[in-house]
Amino acid sequence: MKPGKKGAEMIRARSGWWAAAVLVTVLLLATLMGGGRVGLAVAAADGSAWLWSRSAGEVDRVNPDSGKVDQRRAVTDSRGHRVQVTQNDRFLLIHDLDTGRVSSLDLNGLGFSGRLDIGTRGDPHLAMGSDGAALVERTTGAVRALDPATLRPVGPVLQLPGPLVGGEFDDAGQLWVAAPRQGTVIALKVSPQGPAVVRTSEAAPPDHDLTMTVLDQGALVVDRGGRELVVATSDGTRRVTAPVALTGAMVPERTHGALAAVTVPGAGSVITVGDVRKGGPVRSFPLTDPVQEPAVPFAGKVYLPVRETGQVRVFEPAGRQTGMLSMPAGRGDMELQVREGNLFVNSPGSTDALVVGGDGVARKVGKFPGGPGRGGERPGKPGGGASSPPLIPAPPADPVFPDPFDPIIPPERPETPPSTTPASPPPAGRTEAPRPPATPGSRTPSPRQPSRTPTPAPTTQSPPRTTTPTRTTSPTRTTSPTSRPTTPRPTTPKPTTPRPTTPKPTTPKPTPTKPKPKPTQTRNPYTPAQVCNATAGGNYQVQRSSSFPGGRIYQLYSASTKKNCAVTMKTTDIGKGTNVWVRLQSQKGGKVAADNGTFKYYAGPVFVLAPGDCVRYSGGASGASASAGWGNCG
Repeated sequence: MKPGKKGAEMIRARSGWWAAAVLVTVLLLATLMGGGRVGLAVAAADGSAWLWSRSAGEVDRVNPDSGKVDQRRAVTDSRGHRVQVTQNDRFLLIHDLDTGRVSSLDLNGLGFSGRLDIGTRGDPHLAMGSDGAALVERTTGAVRALDPATLRPVGPVLQLPGPLVGGEFDDAGQLWVAAPRQGTVIALKVSPQGPAVVRTSEAAPPDHDLTMTVLDQGALVVDRGGRELVVATSDGTRRVTAPVALTGAMVPERTHGALAAVTVPGAGSVITVGDVRKGGPVRSFPLTDPVQEPAVPFAGKVYLPVRETGQVRVFEPAGRQTGMLSMPAGRGDMELQVREGNLFVNSPGSTDALVVGGDGVARKVGKFPGGPGRGGERPGKPGGGASSPPLIPAPPADPVFPDPFDPIIPPERPETPPSTTPASPPPAGRTEAPRPPATPGSRTPSPRQPSRTPTPAPTTQSPPRTTTPTRTTSPTRTTSPTSRPTTPRPTTPKPTTPRPTTPKPTTPKPTPTKPKPKPTQTRNPYTPAQVCNATAGGNYQVQRSSSFPGGRIYQLYSASTKKNCAVTMKTTDIGKGTNVWVRLQSQKGGKVAADNGTFKYYAGPVFVLAPGDCVRYSGGASGASASAGWGNCG
């Protein structure tokens, strides 16, 4: 039976409406996927990740399906540097930890769209969610919103009680930090109007040592002063008691998935929390290797990097080892990150990387097919061109001590030949360190107090002035044969007769003409052993050192005192007061000793007693710095 005329018209109208709806949908999808935000999200949802290659000075995008690098982008003046990469589906933030410069890479055209200079002082941390970015100055507690494209600050600065720990976005777009001074965990909303506090919850007693990892929703706060784990969400907090003391505990900055892991080297164990938001089982298993990095949960397993062997052990939450990833070239230098459903194991200083899928199968990534350090057959530089966006300065933060492991030590600057100044006398007078060299009988101030620099010049120069210059004695001989019978009387008021001649001796007399500290401006008069021994005694011997532009950090050890000593020695601006700092930390005990201030010759010494433990050090001067990983164990 055929439909009537009216029914046919209704069918044609209905089919036309459906065709229009389908056409609008297709056009919308085509528009979005042609270069809009959704198109970028689809392109980035393939599970790829950008990894830093230090030896080539470039960022490489790894395709997890093929295990190959499909895009490369060189980063100007960052080759050989420590670099932290933060990414979302639209932008890549490249933070050079050695220079303090941040570059924003637009993933649409692979061109640099913004630059920001945040310096090397303080503990600045960059975080980026799906919609925005933030700069967390952990030392001062200042949080500011950034435009991820231009890196320009937007909105007012939010001042929280520093120092802060954490600073990552969860999947709900909230930025989580913890304030140990108050014992609180804070959720922030970052928008173009600036950061704002959404929720503050109590996590631990004030002034407890806290660390935290951000979850898919909320954060897990670890109280390293006790045994409590606090799960904080937008609904409130929940407390979990750990089976071991949490002193020195480590967690990754971001945890993806329901499984959480806490690494406690001091207790020799790893704690796992299953279904962390809903209160799953809390378990622990022993560590079999000395570790320096926290275990990373991924796809229901725990991946534990062991830098000394270049391996990653794979465990079930209960502790049964199910596999091992081997990357010998990554020994001493491995980074683990979870991105878009894959685990990436990168060795920034080598040609190797690994990508692990959700099924646990690992693929080896050859970052440089053309040979180690050469970057392979890289395509032409798309976008950006020769022009680069202007560098945006940021206000400097207070000095702080960086912790990242730096396996590359720049070559030490050649020192100038020894000066003709008399050798430095044995340290005396200062309880902390030896005094600078001076002539016998002179008084010289401590090198750490630049305000007293004017005093040594007259004192050190006064003895030779009375003996060597004969010009002062010759006028006395001309005035002595005067007709006055009382010659001894005129000799005492000699200044009256030589007054016209006094200006001549006074011209060479000023300190700038012959300053004693001048030779020390090219050579530091102290040695690391001299500084450590003068303070604590014990025949300290240098174990290792790291150089940076303007100085070198030394780590020493004394077999008699069983203490480690660290000191930062200046190699430039000797005798001039500049900012210098040094930091020494033990691994298991969590002991920290630090010194910073305006010094003329060195910072320190600082001491840590760590029997049967490892130590690491860091230090710097005038904005440059260096650091080293755990070592000198035993």
